[in-house]
Amino acid sequence: MARRRSETFAPVTLGHIRGHGCRDLLVYCSSGRCHHSASMNADWLSDATPVRSLCRRMVCTRCGMIGADVRPDWGPHVNKPRV
Repeated sequence: MARRRSETFAPVTLGHIRGHGCRDLLVYCSSGRCHHSASMNADWLSDATPVRSLCRRMVCTRCGMIGADVRPDWGPHVNKPRV
């Protein structure tokens, strides 16, 4: 059986997603029972900040769980009506 080569990619940074017009993040509580989510503006963070580095810093405002799933909020950029 051939060994599979693992590929590593540079982490996605806030500067990268801002370059594509995305300025907000979706944050999902990772407790498994809370299911709380929120959208937050990330303009105050530097462009060099990796998106995944924010996961372990988030605290749920509903249950107090530390740690969350953080993703870019592409919602405003998809399925836009064409003029």
